Amino acid sequence: MYNDLVNQTTDLSQLGTVLVDSLRRIEAYEAEILSRRQRDTIHVPTVGSTLTTAYEQLRNASEYAEDTLLQQRAIRRYLNRVLSFHTKVPTAKLGEELVTELTQAEYLANDHVTKADVKTLDSLIKQYYGAYWTYAGKEPNSSKRHNFQSWTLDTLAVKCEQTLKSHVRQLMFAHFAQTYLQSKLTLKKLRRDNEKINDEDFPIVVYVAIHSALLKSDKMTIRSALMDSFRVDVTDNEAVVSFNERLDYLFGTKTVAYATRIVGKNGAALRFIYTGIFSDDAPITLQALRTPDTLEHALRSHIESEYVALDKRLDKGILRSVVFLLITKSIIGIAIEIPYDILLYGSILWVPLVINLLFPSVFIAFSRLTLTIPNARNTNAVVGQVLGILYQNEGAAPAVRIPKDSHSVGFNAAYALTFLLAFAGLSYVLHLLHFTIVQGMIFFVFLSTASFLAFRLSRQIHELEAVNAQQSTLSVLRDVIYMPFIYVGQQISYRYSQVNIVATVLDILIELPLKTVLRLVRQWVQFLNAKKDELI
Repeated sequence: MYNDLVNQTTDLSQLGTVLVDSLRRIEAYEAEILSRRQRDTIHVPTVGSTLTTAYEQLRNASEYAEDTLLQQRAIRRYLNRVLSFHTKVPTAKLGEELVTELTQAEYLANDHVTKADVKTLDSLIKQYYGAYWTYAGKEPNSSKRHNFQSWTLDTLAVKCEQTLKSHVRQLMFAHFAQTYLQSKLTLKKLRRDNEKINDEDFPIVVYVAIHSALLKSDKMTIRSALMDSFRVDVTDNEAVVSFNERLDYLFGTKTVAYATRIVGKNGAALRFIYTGIFSDDAPITLQALRTPDTLEHALRSHIESEYVALDKRLDKGILRSVVFLLITKSIIGIAIEIPYDILLYGSILWVPLVINLLFPSVFIAFSRLTLTIPNARNTNAVVGQVLGILYQNEGAAPAVRIPKDSHSVGFNAAYALTFLLAFAGLSYVLHLLHFTIVQGMIFFVFLSTASFLAFRLSRQIHELEAVNAQQSTLSVLRDVIYMPFIYVGQQISYRYSQVNIVATVLDILIELPLKTVLRLVRQWVQFLNAKKDELI
């Protein structure tokens, strides 16, 4: 099919040929994987699956991560729980236990994983865990050992997920996007504050930006992909340390953050190429690439369906945000507000407590009214850009727009003034409602968090826009009033993601005892089944 397509489609650009070749490789790889999936699968007992699924839903709501990252993070939590980094423990059968947990939590379908997959998991865990202990045996510095432990868990979690669920489509798309963007960007334009980034690091900067902005990958996924790309041997301790220290430096640079913003702002066409052609459920087939007209027809249909899916994602995102705010606020109310009120006033101050509990959730629910789906003008722009990328005679591929830095003293002063006015005005309103300092701080924290969550949802719309959409009066007013709270919410969200107290509490108080008990129950059931077999 690939050769026929190339022969019949002479209008394909170089990037179009790269895309078709990528799809050919994906088809061959997935056909081989499917042939293995049709035989030798294992069945997982469902004892405790209801409890496990319910806990995972609660845990995921508290973390507020991308849906595509939830299974990967569940794997990392499992590995962190069963692998001791103080005393070396045996790793036999941990792969089977991992599959059992993921199946019971409904991350995996039952009778999906093969025995060969389980063996691969066992081998990976043994290899990466052994590499850590080799390093720990010769490194006395506890801080360096902790860093190596973190790198080990990150890459091992991704490797385990790749065994259970192929990442080939994401990785092939990242290669395609890298081919397209690297020729349109330069390190000189991307470098911020004269940071120490050399030419050899430029491909890494672009690759990290692609994964972060277009695929919504986290550092775990990017780290593992780059280690594979640069063929870093996990058993070579020195190479692992050197490479990951460099990655950690790059992850923290303003240059990478700026490159991610640039790729994100120019990524609408690439996002539709990914969802329409590369993703697991991509509706556009190789046949649609035969001519620009057939691709345009398929692409327009896909874009419209993506608008509908976006509308549903926004509704789901609002609901998840409300649940997230209610869970975290309830925990903080029980842990801080109620004891504080009783200690200072001898009773619970219900008005501030109820406002703090409900107002942020109501605010983010009402913010849905300001979120509107892109229109036909945007669809036409996306179609034109995709055709320009993939075909030779359909116009030039779109240029990458890099905005000029703004250093206006007047606008910066006005921006600072909006901060002061917003917080001062709201503080006065809270004072009239008899909020204490603690209750006021909690209100600001949760209003800022809600503002940032609403802002993140609005970014999902902007990510699909290939043209600058006209903002409604309501949207402009929202941005002016809530920009200070969005900024504060961003800072809170960043620090919360670094140290997720709620998730840590859930891990210690619920996950550890729950998963330990369920593991014992499964072992007991297996023991009883063995005894039954002995009686036959």
